Formats: sequence, C-alpha cells, structure tokens
Amino acid sequence: MQRGIWITRQVRARVQWTQGVRLRRLEYVLRPLLDPGLDADTIAAELHSWMLTWRPARPAEYIRVQLARQASAEHTAAALETPELWDNDAAPGAFTAPRQDLVRSVLDGLAAGMAAYSARQTEQGLDDLTDAAAAFLGTTTSTGVLA
Repeated sequence: MQRGIWITRQVRARVQWTQGVRLRRLEYVLRPLLDPGLDADTIAAELHSWMLTWRPARPAEYIRVQLARQASAEHTAAALETPELWDNDAAPGAFTAPRQDLVRSVLDGLAAGMAAYSARQTEQGLDDLTDAAAAFLGTTTSTGVLA
C-alpha cells in the first residue's frame, strides 16, 4: 500500500488536473494501473494520453470511468478474437474461395475500374506520374513506353 501511495503522489504531481484529488482517493481509482506494477511515469503517460483540453469537475470519477471503459473494450476485443466452436479441420484455409470464377470476375472488374479512373485522371491533367516515377514503379507512362 505504501508503494501505491508513493507512486500516486508522483502521478498527482505530474498530472495537473489530478492535483485537487485526495491522495487516498486517487490511489484507489488508480489501482487498475498500480496492481499490475506500472510505475509513476507510465501511469502519468497514460493519463496524459487521454489529451484532456479541459479540467474534469471530479477527476477521480473521470479516471474511474475511463479505466472501466478501457477494461470493457479490452474484454470485448478478447471475446471477439476467439470464435466459439471454431474447427480448424473444417476451415477451408486462408484466402481460399469456394467460387474462383467469382473472385476472378471481381478482380477483373477492379482492374477495369482502376484503368478507367487512371484514364480519366490523365484526361483531366491530374496524372502526375513522371517518367522517373514510372521507371521506379516498373510501369508505363502516358506515352505508353515501358520505363
């Protein structure tokens, strides 16, 4: 507990908007950061990362709510990362499609759309691809010469 109070005292000195909070109250709301063993620099950096341009009327409550939101978001993200009833043997594998013809038609349509967009940009004089840039990219310029 003495370690928590000592770190909280340092955090309160470094984060201006927390300076009006009683030390014990601030130590209590910072416990989610203190218990894992974070130091004063890391905790102060976390509070500064919230980029407050205003001073909360009740800083301790604000910290408590923000830390609860972060914990909830982390819990939700962890739950979404592990799908239930996932069977690796039944999964078709990465980047496989049951209908290869559909994938090919989508890619062909994308290529045609990009070509039309590039032609329209060239017509409007917005094509800024120089011969040097084309050579670097290994493509052709508007003159059709492979650079």
